[in-house]
Amino acid sequence: MRLRIALPCVQVVRTLAIVLIASVAGAETCLSPYVTRLDRPEKYLYVFCVDADAADNDFIITIDVDQTSPNYGTILHQLDLGSKGNETHHWGFTDDRTRIWAGGLFSSRIWIIDVATDPAAPRIETVLEDVTGQTGLSGPHTYYALPGRMLLTFLGAADGGLPAGMAEFTNDGRFIRRIDQPEESPYGYDVAVKTEFNRMVSSAFTPLRNYGKPFPEMSLSDFGNQLIVWDFKEREPIQVVEAGLAPLEVRWSLKPENNYGFTNCALDNSIYLFKGLGDGTYETRKVADTAALPADLRQSPDDRFLYVSCFGGDEIQQWDVSDPENLVLTSTVVPCVQPNMMHLTGDGKRMYVTNSLLSTLDRSGNFCVRLVRIGPDGMKVDPFFDVDLTKFPTGAARGHDMLIN
Repeated sequence: MRLRIALPCVQVVRTLAIVLIASVAGAETCLSPYVTRLDRPEKYLYVFCVDADAADNDFIITIDVDQTSPNYGTILHQLDLGSKGNETHHWGFTDDRTRIWAGGLFSSRIWIIDVATDPAAPRIETVLEDVTGQTGLSGPHTYYALPGRMLLTFLGAADGGLPAGMAEFTNDGRFIRRIDQPEESPYGYDVAVKTEFNRMVSSAFTPLRNYGKPFPEMSLSDFGNQLIVWDFKEREPIQVVEAGLAPLEVRWSLKPENNYGFTNCALDNSIYLFKGLGDGTYETRKVADTAALPADLRQSPDDRFLYVSCFGGDEIQQWDVSDPENLVLTSTVVPCVQPNMMHLTGDGKRMYVTNSLLSTLDRSGNFCVRLVRIGPDGMKVDPFFDVDLTKFPTGAARGHDMLIN
C-alpha cells in the first residue's frame, strides 16, 4: 500500500513544482514589449522549417514541451506551408499572441498563422503574396509587434540589392506604410524598441544578391557594419553609429532605467555595446570577443546574462553582463554542431536550440532541436530532449526560428 500511495505523491509533487514555476516566471526575453506574455510554463514549441533540399514544401512543426505530458519531446503536428524554396527564417507573435507572422527570405512570401484556435495545431489564416510589390522591399526578416500592428524589417530592395528598409502592417495583413533608412546606412536586419526612451535601434546584414549565394561566393564588402538609432514615435532616424561587421540581433537592457543594449557582430566575432550618453546621442564599443560567427543573442529575464550561439565555433556562451562594459564569460556548452537560434523560457531555466542558419551557410546536415537547462552552475545539455529533424517523409529539414506557447 505504501508504494501505491508514493507514486501518486511523486506526480503531485511534480505538478506542484510546475505550478510554482508558473507563479515565479518572468518575461520571455527578446519579444517585443507589446506582446502578451505567457502566464504558465510553455506547452508547445513551434519550429519554422526549411525543406533541406528545397524539393518539397516548407512547414511548421509543433513539439510537445509540456513537462507533464506523456508525449513530451515529440512532434505533435506539421503544418504544410503550401510552397517550397522560401528559405523560411524568422517570425513573431502579434501583440495579442493570437497570430504568428512568418516569412521567407528567398520568396518574400509572408504567412499569417492562427495559433489561438488550436495552439497544438496552428493553421494558415492568410498568405501575403505581393509583399515586395507593396513595399518595394525584399527579404522580410524581423516581425516586431506594435499595438495592433506589425513592424517588419527587410534585408534589401525589391531587386535584391539595396537599400533595405522597414514597413508596417495591420495584424491581419493590410499594408500601412514603408519606412526608409538614411542614405548613409542602407543595410538592414533586426529592430528593437526601448519605449522608456522613445528609441528604436536597427542593425545590418546583407541583401539577397549576397546571402542568396553559397558562403564562399559571398562578398564580405557587401555586409553592413552600422546601427541606426531612431526616434520611435516619429519613425525618424536620428543617428548612425559604427559596430563590427554584420551586427545582427538588437537586445536592449530589460531594466526600464537602462539606456543601453548589445548586438552580436557575426563577422567580427564580437559583442558590441550601444549606450545612450544622456544628451540624446549614442556611442558603441566592443565589449567581448566570442567564438566564431556569433549568430544569435538572447537575454536572461533578470538581465544578468547574455547567451550567444557561436555557429562557427559549435558552442553557446553565457556572458555575465552585470557590468555592461566589462563582460565575463561564465559558462559554455556544446548542444550540437553549428548551434544557431535559441529561445529562452520566461523563468530563464530552459533554452531551446536549433542548428540551421541559412541553406547557403549550413555546413552540416544533422539538423535537430535540443534543450539546454540553465541553473546556478551554468548551462547543461538535456540528454533526453533530442528532436531529430532529418527523418521526415520528405527528408531532412532545416529548423530555424522558434516560439513557445
